[in-house]
Amino acid sequence: MERLKKRFKIRYIIFLVVLLALAFNEGNRTLVKRFFEQNKLKKDIENERNENDLLKNRIYCLENDLPYLERMVRSELKVVAPGEIEYRFS
Repeated sequence: MERLKKRFKIRYIIFLVVLLALAFNEGNRTLVKRFFEQNKLKKDIENERNENDLLKNRIYCLENDLPYLERMVRSELKVVAPGEIEYRFS
């Protein structure tokens, strides 16, 4: 029984030494920091790709969908067709 306790203490001490060596090692901290930075950059790339897809879809609609083009011109450029009356509410 005493032997098991001694082995446990030795394993515990070895575990703590390894853990401390990894925690206070500059290279390991840099590696962990780079890992989180890489994950953030992957998310940023995915967000930019999604935005790019939305913009490509908008370009396609502007080139090929006349009612969409008309709606965008009216809303963004405040264009009114001849003979129309624009009502503004404040």
